[in-house]
Amino acid sequence: MDDFEHYRCRHIYLKQSDEKSKQAEAACHKVAGIEGIILATPVDIHNIHLIYSLDHFSFELIIELLDELGFECDNSIMLSLRNAIYQYLDENARENLDIDITRFDQKSPNNQKIPHQPPDKYWEDYH
Repeated sequence: MDDFEHYRCRHIYLKQSDEKSKQAEAACHKVAGIEGIILATPVDIHNIHLIYSLDHFSFELIIELLDELGFECDNSIMLSLRNAIYQYLDENARENLDIDITRFDQKSPNNQKIPHQPPDKYWEDYH
């Protein structure tokens, strides 16, 4: 797939934990081999840089995947708001991926005839 519109680049913040098995590096190792995840790399111990394909995932599915793997995301107010926006943007983009633009009529506006009646016709219908 060469269409870059199908990829999303996101930072995901994990809930802070002193356990190495709950930190960003461990999360990246677990998701790195999954089809549809292009890149998973830790930015710091609680932040993951993730590039994924919308053909396979949405932001919401990524969060659910991390949760199933035992990683809890930071749910502070600002991050929750940002995550809600990411979810909306991804779902909207995924809904529009299947649009077949060839079904739209490609006629130019100059070829279309605009229906019109002579000006006197209006008054004849009105009486």
